[in-house]
Amino acid sequence: MIVCCHTEILKPWSDDELQQRLEFIPDRIRQQLLLKKNHLDVQLSVAGNLLILALLKHFGIGLTLVEIVYNDYQRPYFNGGFDFNISHSGNRVIGCATLNGKVGVDIEVMKPVDLDYDDYFTANEQQKIRAAKDPGTEFFKYWTRKEAVLKALGTGVHTPLPDIDVSADELCYNSETYYLTPIDIAAGYHGCIAHTVKQEISVNQLSV
Repeated sequence: MIVCCHTEILKPWSDDELQQRLEFIPDRIRQQLLLKKNHLDVQLSVAGNLLILALLKHFGIGLTLVEIVYNDYQRPYFNGGFDFNISHSGNRVIGCATLNGKVGVDIEVMKPVDLDYDDYFTANEQQKIRAAKDPGTEFFKYWTRKEAVLKALGTGVHTPLPDIDVSADELCYNSETYYLTPIDIAAGYHGCIAHTVKQEISVNQLSV
């Protein structure tokens, strides 16, 4: 099963509220989070780490945030069979995890966009976006699908976006199949989970 937890930052945290949450986060990670200049970015990053802890607890995994390591493209992971991924946009953050295969997630606040995006999408994707009744919404559908796959791959922007066509609900890349599942966390948001093993997906909202 893929378990996803998401949360919403409703207001700025006071210094005391922030410190209470930081107590659960190792000093090495805490110092990195506090380097962020925007207070909301700090809150979202702290919340993301707390969601990882919640997912570890859900699966009964005896790991800590100190044990997070990074691949050559700076994708965080744990050694072992537990895979996770985090995304945030606007004032919301989501974390997804599984014990089976790889998972990537992306959420985006939908907003007006410049639809000159030939450098980001395949010709097939561009055609489908432009032909849609609402090209703006369709843009975010394909953007989150593509980002989720790149995050599951673990290469991020190092894989050119036009190399991956996400117009179908599954795709094969580097001999690996990725399944694409849309997620709905709130009005005004678009989201997608990319996963390498077909399985049930549970999405829950938490307070952190």
